[in-house]
Amino acid sequence: MSHVVESLRVVPLRAEVRRTSQIGAEVILPPSMKQLDFGGLSDGEKATLRSGLFDSGVLVVRNQQGLDPNVMPQIGRFFDETAWDTHSGGEKMVTDSKNILSKNRGARVPRAPQVSIIGKGHWTGYEGLPDLDLKHVSHTEFHETPCTTGKLDEGFTRPYRWHMDASLYERLPGFVTSLHSIKNPVLPDQKLRFPSGEVMPISAGATAFYSGARAFELLSTEEKEFALNTTVQYAPRAYEWMLNCKATDDGMTIARSGQEKKLEDLPEWSWDKVHAFPRLGKTGNSAENFHLAQMVWRNHGNGKPHLQVLGCCVYALRTTNPATGEVTVTDNLDEVRGICHKLTRKVYTPENIYAHRWQEGDLVIFHNRGVLHSITGELSRPSGDSDPEKRLFWQCTMASGTAPVAYQAAG
Repeated sequence: MSHVVESLRVVPLRAEVRRTSQIGAEVILPPSMKQLDFGGLSDGEKATLRSGLFDSGVLVVRNQQGLDPNVMPQIGRFFDETAWDTHSGGEKMVTDSKNILSKNRGARVPRAPQVSIIGKGHWTGYEGLPDLDLKHVSHTEFHETPCTTGKLDEGFTRPYRWHMDASLYERLPGFVTSLHSIKNPVLPDQKLRFPSGEVMPISAGATAFYSGARAFELLSTEEKEFALNTTVQYAPRAYEWMLNCKATDDGMTIARSGQEKKLEDLPEWSWDKVHAFPRLGKTGNSAENFHLAQMVWRNHGNGKPHLQVLGCCVYALRTTNPATGEVTVTDNLDEVRGICHKLTRKVYTPENIYAHRWQEGDLVIFHNRGVLHSITGELSRPSGDSDPEKRLFWQCTMASGTAPVAYQAAG
């Protein structure tokens, strides 16, 4: 009697979970495959996995306990043949206190140095490391007007900072990021409050996502025209530059200017390594040396337009009039941030946000060039062995050798 061999499937998350976010699908591995193994997939299954990522933005693979950390760099190379063999944040974990990315006090897995260790709590001897004191960053340290003590006591939290995993200097952002949950907090749900007043329950420590494709869809015709013809100058050494800045309540951008570090006080840098439009008036660097950072990127899989802007790191905008070719440079920092915030904040509604409810063993793979994400949650108690807030994750995103492609509207 013949039988059908089950293949890998990608199944969209339930409609009440996805709503209008356009995000989320679960990867159902073949019954014979307990952990993701690219060598065990057929060409058809690999194609299903690729299209699933580019169409749904976030893929969830359940029950991956015991995963070899070296699988995570393989994920980067699977979706991007030009991926470097190094984390997009650099060969070593960012530990310099002058860089805002050091605040989580993370580390790297010694047997897989492309993989970061993040989370919350004290961990002794983990992966052969003598002592880890991981910190779960909180919006209360970064937002201009954080939740009051009363609201925190009621369980409210906020997105910390919406971003892609991108250094914005020298290394190009990876196509994908993978996250693997090893230990999750055991806590009641927390809550997000949106500008409309709506409240959304989320699990403690949830990773929140929004789709750049959905963000672009929500723009008016005039805003789409503007975004399609605008490129972004990011700040040099952006994560050192913004160290003392404070964010808006939604985590989309910086609330006010004046706290940025002076460019001359940053670690050594040069304009030709900054992700930017060709900077007008600069000498000694040709335009070809600059990393173009378009506002709207083309989805590598399905070709859709995605609004991909890191609002906390923007420095200037360059807009080209498609009819005349005239270029307008906007470099007033408050104006630049206000323009970007007006475009991106439209997507910040409950129906357009996917907040992943982590289960231990989850492997989440997301399209780093198609979604933006943020950590959420208030996990700030002193940590001990029995701490219900303890959290342990692996994270990997590989620098790419391929630049993002600007979306070109038909006609």
